[in-house]
Amino acid sequence: MNLLFRFIQRIEAFLLAWSIIAIAALSIGNVFCRALLGFSLAFTGELSQFLIIIVTFIGLSYATSRGRHIRMTALYDQLNKRWRKRLMILICIFTALLMFALTWYSFEYISTVYFLETVSPVLQVPLYLVYLCVPLGFTLSAIQYTLTAVRNVISSDVYISFTQKDEYESPVIGEV
Repeated sequence: MNLLFRFIQRIEAFLLAWSIIAIAALSIGNVFCRALLGFSLAFTGELSQFLIIIVTFIGLSYATSRGRHIRMTALYDQLNKRWRKRLMILICIFTALLMFALTWYSFEYISTVYFLETVSPVLQVPLYLVYLCVPLGFTLSAIQYTLTAVRNVISSDVYISFTQKDEYESPVIGEV
């Protein structure tokens, strides 16, 4: 599992880093052309949108792998360690199932886009190719939540991601 986790995380980090660098380069290049050369590069906005889709959905999985997702912990913080662990396992399992369901729905959407032969206006890229990163991000996120659930089952500590322990310790009501 460690190998799978590291492999997925390297792919995510690579895609995120190069997508963000490309967005910055495209934006700077377009500003330079507009301000100094008097014309705009029409493809930069469209390509930047494609890259933002990649950053959003691959970033979902990356944030999950680092334990940087949004958590509502009002109830969770009031539980002792044994119940926190149980609740974390349930949360991870249900969230993984939700991510797999969203993967299914995104594939259905992509099949509709493919059937309609929709292309981007400027670059004429088939949009189903761009949208393939949506189910990829959901699937990778589901795998991350599954790995976290497994880590919590086999470990004595509570983990919020495969490698990140739940380090926030608040006093539990009724405990001294």
